[in-house]
Amino acid sequence: MTESGRVDADDGLARRIDAASRTPEAVEPLSLGFRVAVISAAVVVALAVVVLYLNPPSRSEGLLPALVAGGALCAGVLVRRWAPSLAWLALIVAALVAASIPIAVSRAADPVATGLATWLVIAARSSVAAILTVLIAALYATRAERRSTDRVTTLATFLVAWLLVACLLVLVLVIAGARYDPAFTWVDVATWPTSVFIQFVLVLTAFGVAADIRAAALRADRRLTAAGSQGGAGSAATPVPYRVRLGSTLRELVPGRAATEAAAMESERVRLAGDLHAVVLPALRRAIAEVEAGGPVEALAGRLRTVDLELERLMADRWPVVLEAFGLVEALEDLAELTEADGQVQVTIEVESAAGRPPRDIERTTWRIAQLALENAIRHAAAARITVVIAVATARVHLSVADDGRGFDPADPVRAGALGLQDQARRAAAVGGRIAIEPGSASGTIVRFDWPAPTN
Repeated sequence: MTESGRVDADDGLARRIDAASRTPEAVEPLSLGFRVAVISAAVVVALAVVVLYLNPPSRSEGLLPALVAGGALCAGVLVRRWAPSLAWLALIVAALVAASIPIAVSRAADPVATGLATWLVIAARSSVAAILTVLIAALYATRAERRSTDRVTTLATFLVAWLLVACLLVLVLVIAGARYDPAFTWVDVATWPTSVFIQFVLVLTAFGVAADIRAAALRADRRLTAAGSQGGAGSAATPVPYRVRLGSTLRELVPGRAATEAAAMESERVRLAGDLHAVVLPALRRAIAEVEAGGPVEALAGRLRTVDLELERLMADRWPVVLEAFGLVEALEDLAELTEADGQVQVTIEVESAAGRPPRDIERTTWRIAQLALENAIRHAAAARITVVIAVATARVHLSVADDGRGFDPADPVRAGALGLQDQARRAAAVGGRIAIEPGSASGTIVRFDWPAPTN
């Protein structure tokens, strides 16, 4: 195996690892029902804005419903992946609040005083707002992301159709000359939904919320049961506490919480793996090599004490005292001395500038990248001389680690599992820096780290 193992398996040999520009995750496409709901809510909000524009409120507080509706609409779109149920509820709230504006104007309008044509426009706006609001609630109650009963689907279809017919019937009756009928007739029953559409929305929303909670509870029970089969809290012998079941149900209701927790755990595993690879494994490998070469017991004990110290530091999440107390330049000099103490390589430190200390996380990242570069040069390249160039300021860091080892051929295949280089790229990405791994001018390899990442 050649030095090709020194380059990240994902990015290729001698290929610049631009850690500052990562490809964002592909956005999950909207479902058809949610897309229709977003468009419907947007139309209702637009109708409310038009009504306010044509009928400006006498006080600024009259604009509050439109602002609330617009905010709820934006929130529904933004949280659709993190919390789908909350996204649907936000759209319903947006449409319901916005619909109250044209409906209030419609109820106050008189076809005799305003004229039939004007009244029809006002009634049409309020009818569209009411129908679309009920439609959003119906889509939520019967959405395809989870199972709905036939009865709920039938009820939702009936309520939407009834409201649509009622609105049309009211318009037809007014056009035909009917105004007010003191007697209670079937016409009153037919047009009743136009006055109680809010109850329709609440009923359908309640069905949707109940279905979401039930589905989340079932998923939570399955997870707890699976954990119980492995001896967890959900085993048959140990009843699951109520708060555990409730917390698990909430995580299922808001899947973004579970995804965030999983991402945090995975990030911590990756960080710990990188620290073990950079700090603990080199000392263990040297101890094993000395034992195999018949080295003295005292040397082995020293290596193991180093491993013990590094493990203790990792568990406490501490960094070298020199780095924390004196800064990056002194910490790199200390690292060079410790590396030379092994007698395998000569390390030279060249300080181009030292004008202040950057943020602590930048210092730690730079120090870790330098440590990994030194370890790779010794372990993979059999280098005899390593030159570390550092330029540090409060807002910029440049690090260069060049060795005279075997180097690598960019045409060589990439060795999978290059954890050290993956850790370098990950750490650089976390702070907005950039790493470049290139062949040396004559031989060896050059690792460059820049923070912040160059714009070119």
